[in-house]
Amino acid sequence: MSSFDTIARPYARAIFELAIEKKSINKWKRMLIFINDIVSSKKIEQFLSGSLSANYLSSCFIFIAGDQIDENAKNLIKLLAKNQRFKIFGHILKNFLNLLNSYEKNIVVELTSAYSLQENHIIKIRSVLEKILLCKINFVYKIDHLILDGILIKINDTVFDFSIRNHLQQLSNILKF
Repeated sequence: MSSFDTIARPYARAIFELAIEKKSINKWKRMLIFINDIVSSKKIEQFLSGSLSANYLSSCFIFIAGDQIDENAKNLIKLLAKNQRFKIFGHILKNFLNLLNSYEKNIVVELTSAYSLQENHIIKIRSVLEKILLCKINFVYKIDHLILDGILIKINDTVFDFSIRNHLQQLSNILKF
């Protein structure tokens, strides 16, 4: 876990609690994604990392965002500018989405395989995980030939590595002793 995640977590929690209180979770999700799109733009990135005053920076950012953000989001922009925290915004969004998934009893599971899996295998893996975790799963499927063979399952910060590459690494470590 990075230090950016550590710094971003209180921001995300505060935003999420406000979103629940105001019954505006989806609105906040849209606004945060929109703000992240602006922050991650290469042209804007240089602007945000400059030596501009917090007031000027937040005013420009709010002008760019226009009516896509509400007063609470404008206050967030002002706070981020004041504390020079725009670099962690992607982590704020990630933490917010994790809180949202936990709140909605959804978990994002990343499945990585060395080769393309058949649809019925993916469905079987998903149903087994849903039974084990007792919640709905948002599935992200990737192919990575570097794992040689097998699969990786990542749930939040936990990785279950069932790849041949991992088994070979473990065998290598054992043989070194």
